[in-house]
Parts: sequence; structure tokens; C-alpha cells
Amino acid sequence: MAVRLIIFWLALAAVSGWVAWFLARAPRRALWVRIVIAALLLVACAASFLMYGADLEKNLGSVVLYFLVWGSVFGLSAACAGTILGTLIALLIG
Repeated sequence: MAVRLIIFWLALAAVSGWVAWFLARAPRRALWVRIVIAALLLVACAASFLMYGADLEKNLGSVVLYFLVWGSVFGLSAACAGTILGTLIALLIG
């Protein structure tokens, strides 16, 4: 199961990177702002993983919130990583 999630995360990051590369028609300064924002969101995802994963109560609300938070962190971190790589590639090529 973990291997499938890793493959899915990599596929999501690759699609996000391709979209970021394809949409890199903005000025260079705007592309650097995009990279900074995506990096800050990626750091926020990592911080939420470290902070929220340690303390968890055992009730239905916290379990539902747990899956909502980790589902969004999973998708957002892949999108941020793909955006950073795709935009960097576009900056290096163009």
C-alpha cells in the first residue's frame, strides 16, 4: 500500500510539474514568486506533519480531521514539489 501511495504522489508531482512548466509564460520575477510561495507551502506541510502527528485524541472528530488534514497535505505537498521543479526547469530552459 505504501508503494502505491508513493507512486501516486510522484505521479501527482509529475503532472503538477508539467502544468507548472507549461504555464511558465510569466516574467521571471513572477516565476520566482511562484517558487517561493510553493516552497513556503511545502514547509507548512512538513511542519503540520511534525506538529499535528504527535498529539491526537482518540475520538471520531479527531480521526476525521486527521484524514482530512493528511489527505490535503498529501495532495498539496505533491503539487508544491511539482510546481517548484517544473518552474525551475522552465527558468533554466527559457
